[in-house]
Amino acid sequence: MGLSRSLYFTTLVGATAGLCSWGLAELISPFLPHQQTIWLSDVVSVTILGAILGTLSAAFSERDSGRAVTIGWVFAGAGVGLVSGFLAVAIQIPITDNLAAEAPFLTRVLAWTLGGSIIGLGLGLRWVKLNRFRGPYAFLGGLTGGAIGGLLFAGFGSMLPDVMHALGFMLIGAGVYFGTALAPILLQCGILEFVSSGDARAQSKLQQSEWELDQDKSYVIGSQSSPPQDLTAFNESEIFIPDQAIAARHAILFGRQGRFYIARHPEASGEAGLGKYVLRVRGKTVAASRELRDADDLLIGRTALRFVSRRRAGSS
Repeated sequence: MGLSRSLYFTTLVGATAGLCSWGLAELISPFLPHQQTIWLSDVVSVTILGAILGTLSAAFSERDSGRAVTIGWVFAGAGVGLVSGFLAVAIQIPITDNLAAEAPFLTRVLAWTLGGSIIGLGLGLRWVKLNRFRGPYAFLGGLTGGAIGGLLFAGFGSMLPDVMHALGFMLIGAGVYFGTALAPILLQCGILEFVSSGDARAQSKLQQSEWELDQDKSYVIGSQSSPPQDLTAFNESEIFIPDQAIAARHAILFGRQGRFYIARHPEASGEAGLGKYVLRVRGKTVAASRELRDADDLLIGRTALRFVSRRRAGSS
């Protein structure tokens, strides 16, 4: 899947998350106390939006990386989103109380903008240890989506309240996810693409999969997905391939001075490892480290991959 398609799909997931948030908020709103509906509905709507965006971002990130979706990650994502949404509302309430009577249009735009930007910042900061730009990019994405959504709702909400409310939620979700996905793409130096596999499970699970490669990281390639150690960010430095011919930790892919190399993992090296575990680049067996060039074909176990440099990746 090329970069443009990846961004499109990620943005679509964000918009879908926003639509689901709006639907759930609408189901809950009739049960809210009428005398508190003005502020309480905002609390419910924005916290639900944050929770669902966080939940789906966790599930999507795990699924996109090729690992099984774990309940712990989903709950962690929901928790971060919930807290971000609640914080956004806590900041909105005094602004609404002080400005609503004098500037209702500006108040609604500010409320939507704050909601989107703070939720985006909270979700983006989950990856701060791996990519420091995801927080600011998700913040800008949420801010942009929230501002546009707020303008639409403030301008046309009286005529089409449900449509504008739903569209605003979708724009915030799309903006947050677009910013989160864009940050690593701008920093990446290459891509490892899945081509095909002789293992039916890998072939089914990894169709059209690709892994973004940054110079500052090393990547362990293997058939065992290690459980995350840090609940504030996903462990994106592992490439999980469910191929029975691949060792639990088969190879290491790493960057150095603008170039990428692949080597056997110590657990799959030595004479026993060479005889049991296949690792080839351009058809040649890798015993020590091997530099990767643009469009190189790799065979790991029974799975074929392709390395693509940043220059070529950016044009796909």
